[in-house]
Amino acid sequence: MSSTRNKNTSGNYNLEQTSINKQTEYNTYINSQYGKPIETHFPGNGLLSGRVAPTELSHNACDIESYLYGIGTTNLVNPYIIPIAKIYEMNSLNVINKLPIILPEPLYIEENQRPRPM
Repeated sequence: MSSTRNKNTSGNYNLEQTSINKQTEYNTYINSQYGKPIETHFPGNGLLSGRVAPTELSHNACDIESYLYGIGTTNLVNPYIIPIAKIYEMNSLNVINKLPIILPEPLYIEENQRPRPM
């Protein structure tokens, strides 16, 4: 018996494969919303802090995280070596220019003055 649905046609197969390929490209694109950013900065004036991937903060992020969780500290075959953090140098990204802060002169209270009555 032959198939009467469009499921087994070559055009439908090509459409399905194109859809799968586009989904794969979207999910594996390196600069997508789930991927690596083009540039990484610390939040400066006018920005709220966002999520930063650990691989953007240091060269050996996995070793540092394993050290913080205590993974491998009880390994008797290979003794545990405390990792040295190799941190990336990042600048702050400012969106607005901050005005300089103007502070008043220090408050001086004379000794011969009484407090104001209530």
